[in-house]
Amino acid sequence: MFRNHRRIGVCSLSILSLAIASQARAATYYVDPNYTGTNGAAYGSYTAAYSSVAAALGAVPSGASATNPNYVYFAPGTYNVGSTTLSYSKSNVDLVGLSGNANDVVITSTLDSSYNPGSGAIGTTGSATLQLKGNNVTAANITFANSTDTPYIVNTGHSTVSPTGSYTGNNSQTSSAPAVALLLQGDEQAFQNCNFLGYQDTLYTKGGRSYFTNCTVSGDDDFIFANGTSVFNNCTINIDGDHSGGCVTAASTDKRTSNGMVFLNSSITGNSVHGNSVIDANNAANVNGPAANSMYLGRPWGWTQTGGDSSAVYVNDKMTGAIKSVGWLNWDTTELNSPTDNNANLAEDSRFAEYDSTDLNGNPLDVSQRVAWSHQLTASQAAAYTVQNIFASEYNASTNPGGYAWYGTGYPSTDTSNPGTGSANPTDPNYSWAAYWGDRNAENETGNDTVAGTPGTPPIPGNPTSYSDPSWTLGGDWNPLTQLALVPEPGTLVIFGGLIALCPRRRK
Repeated sequence: MFRNHRRIGVCSLSILSLAIASQARAATYYVDPNYTGTNGAAYGSYTAAYSSVAAALGAVPSGASATNPNYVYFAPGTYNVGSTTLSYSKSNVDLVGLSGNANDVVITSTLDSSYNPGSGAIGTTGSATLQLKGNNVTAANITFANSTDTPYIVNTGHSTVSPTGSYTGNNSQTSSAPAVALLLQGDEQAFQNCNFLGYQDTLYTKGGRSYFTNCTVSGDDDFIFANGTSVFNNCTINIDGDHSGGCVTAASTDKRTSNGMVFLNSSITGNSVHGNSVIDANNAANVNGPAANSMYLGRPWGWTQTGGDSSAVYVNDKMTGAIKSVGWLNWDTTELNSPTDNNANLAEDSRFAEYDSTDLNGNPLDVSQRVAWSHQLTASQAAAYTVQNIFASEYNASTNPGGYAWYGTGYPSTDTSNPGTGSANPTDPNYSWAAYWGDRNAENETGNDTVAGTPGTPPIPGNPTSYSDPSWTLGGDWNPLTQLALVPEPGTLVIFGGLIALCPRRRK
């Protein structure tokens, strides 16, 4: 029953068993869509085997730790979760594709926000193929996708395809809809060598801190969005559609959070996904991809927050010619004509910046036409955007006993056209937040925007009472590289008497 798997290498069964045992931290689960045994039964050197993502993740026990996580290993195959989003709050879990190639393990669905299972449309959150809400969750060598092709159901210039779900009350389904591949709603979530494929709203970073390295995120509008602090390091961010006016990001960063989305040493490409077996099985996508000068780096989803929000920063990134010369987009016409929300001042709605942007060949971009309410960072400001700084606590008594950690004065509140000129005194009503993740612990922009506790007085004041989760606390500095180091090296699938197992390679 395993004849479709590739034989990549061999090693002795005794060595294999010892190797797998040495990798086991708490529990090691094996998942294979072709598994026909009893779900939960012991399987070779694995704690248990399962045939589906739902069964495996549902069985993950508690009791693991950040340094002793549970492991869920995925055999090559396509795992379609069906018509219900999978949501898990399990912490301390590593999800690992066995072959080491993200294209070999695909977790997908055909859900979208307009899908109606009989009790009403499921909405954006419900459209997610998978929701990971635990802390200290790691994934490697996996493709997370949403295979709905609603962007191409009826759209001038595209092929017409039929909806895949039940659209009670909206049987025509003639427009695109949010269709999330992965929703993140936990802290300390790290991804390595993973793909995230979709169109609108591909990757939903809903709070907490997340890190992506050597990953690909593909979509056509607002496809990296929400209020999390996320770093994309050495990644490919691909605009895969040709819907003019689409945005890469739609951040809704809380104004009390220093950073939203940060792209480091990455490439913003514009490659069509026409014929892609995962997300364009109907060959509906335009073969040419996005047109030149037609797309944006981002727009401020959370623009109605008082005092500034929607943080997105690009540092040392290569960019496709599909990005418009103005770079950034306002949210909508309401934002431009709303004196009650930030005085219709776009500079108070966003913290958008970039440094050393080039074309895909490495030639410097002409950024002279960027919107006036975005920022071009100086070399010293850009140098502060490191993984260590972004995921560090803002206040650290051991390294900065006299006050608040600060590696630059952030964006100003009194002069929105010139970053770095705001007040660095956290007791000052015009205090400007540091440009990295930190506790929400000081006044911002006006004296009315206070948080619990006394600004400027250690210990760190609490979260704002109006914050969505005022009891949420930051667990200190986070180094995602340490977390990713626990993921086994890409191994080999070896067949022994009908069993498939991992023969890991030793780290050098």
